Amino acid sequence: MSSVRLQLLSFMSFAHFIHHVELYAFPAMLILISQEISMSYLEMGILGSLPILIMAITSPVVGYLGKNARLGFVIVLLGIFLFAFSSFIISLSLDFFYLLIGNLILGLGCTTFHPVGLGVAANSFRGENRGKAMAVNHAAGVIGTALAPLGTLGLTIYVLDDWRQTFSLLGFGCLILLILMTIWVVIQKLIPKYSSLIQNNNDREVQENLTNNTSRREFRNWILVTLGLIIIMSALRGGVYRLISYFTVTLLRDFYGVQSFEAGVMTSFILLLGSGSDIYGAYISDRSGSYGRVKIILISAVGTSLAILSLILLTEHFPEIWAILLGFSFFAICFYLAGGTLQALMSDIVPQESRTFFYSIVFSLGLVVSSTSPTIFGALLDLFQSPVAGFAFMLLLIFCSFFVTIVFQKRVSFAVENDLISP
Repeated sequence: MSSVRLQLLSFMSFAHFIHHVELYAFPAMLILISQEISMSYLEMGILGSLPILIMAITSPVVGYLGKNARLGFVIVLLGIFLFAFSSFIISLSLDFFYLLIGNLILGLGCTTFHPVGLGVAANSFRGENRGKAMAVNHAAGVIGTALAPLGTLGLTIYVLDDWRQTFSLLGFGCLILLILMTIWVVIQKLIPKYSSLIQNNNDREVQENLTNNTSRREFRNWILVTLGLIIIMSALRGGVYRLISYFTVTLLRDFYGVQSFEAGVMTSFILLLGSGSDIYGAYISDRSGSYGRVKIILISAVGTSLAILSLILLTEHFPEIWAILLGFSFFAICFYLAGGTLQALMSDIVPQESRTFFYSIVFSLGLVVSSTSPTIFGALLDLFQSPVAGFAFMLLLIFCSFFVTIVFQKRVSFAVENDLISP
């Protein structure tokens, strides 16, 4: 891997890390915020759905604008400023309405990364290294998600003793990071380096294969169906991702009797296991190409389904915290196994010049579906006062994703036979 590629991957992975720390600091702190601002589980779910819905609405615009290298980097930096703004708003919240506004701005900040960041990571590496690069980028986000509960709850409970001060500190931290990352872009000349790298990437060979092996109509029909299946897969798995990241701390405290800080530590441990599994899955898939990526996704779906079933059985018959922790750990290892692998598979299918906009469409349409999952999960918690119904909802999502992946597998076979896989 060249130093230019590593610089670009490092920058975007760090931005992804910040993105997830900010996005998941709020759900980690919900157990403390709700002691001062009374909320039902449904209202908590609405606050979890709002940023994702905002991302769904605005992602196509970001994806379209982010195709320009200079504007793309500016958009990523703008997102960090919006994170600071949202943190300050949340720190001043007096009621549910203020929290709603803070999460709305948070959603605007979150929408700035994925279309651009994933496009840069995918375009900087070829097929034999793309899975690992996408997994490193994806794992950076998972690590941010993992450290958010441990960091914010530990800081609040043992140092600041006030969740408002924690969010104020997050806001100031984002402003400092914004300055440092802007300096990074300027000094390392990341924008011209990325522009030069894109110009030197030659996709003519792929386009010639498209012309030689498939008619334009056949390719058009293939790509439309394929992209539709990817959107459905992303939406179903995204719904599960959002639930496990958003509600785990709350579930451990409210339903399994774990103290607030310990719940944060356990959540961080669970998600860190997932980040390691993410990189391992992508490493394996890089060695076996697009076929291998699909197999990893299928294995992930089967393992995740078994893990959710185990959580349901344990909750009903053996709710000892060590057993529940094992169940969640098994879930994280199986589910995150396919994180970066799925993103790499998307890049295999889509030509280089279209990836940034394509990611925005996948996130937009997929997030319309997955944004509803926290609200549904919260409503189920209110209705049954037990996580079992919520786990059953997660099982339904992952079960459906398995069958969509089976259908998608045939699309990959067609792509390989007709040289439609991007280098």
